[in-house]
Amino acid sequence: MSIQAVEAFLEQVQTDEELQKDLASALEAENDRQAVTDLANSKNYEFTPDELWAEIQKRQEEAMQRQEAGELTDEELEAVAGGELVVATIVGTVAAFTVSVGGGIAISKIKW
Repeated sequence: MSIQAVEAFLEQVQTDEELQKDLASALEAENDRQAVTDLANSKNYEFTPDELWAEIQKRQEEAMQRQEAGELTDEELEAVAGGELVVATIVGTVAAFTVSVGGGIAISKIKW
């Protein structure tokens, strides 16, 4: 169930502006992976930092494979058309990217 909880949390982040703001704050913490997990757990999404990291890595790999194959999702196409890189769902994806999460919130230099 915890992988499903990670997926549900990441889906909710895409549409919940308040959660996006909370996420942006959590990502500024020294141990941001734990802070994001604590945020999610406080919202009744029960998973561990390792489960969160596993899902993020899976999504990064899928995104890289789609990029190499020249395939983009509708969200990725919209992001390109809008001139910004949206790494969805941490948000679609985390590393040293700049992430635009709705409402103009920019998250950069994520440590994981």
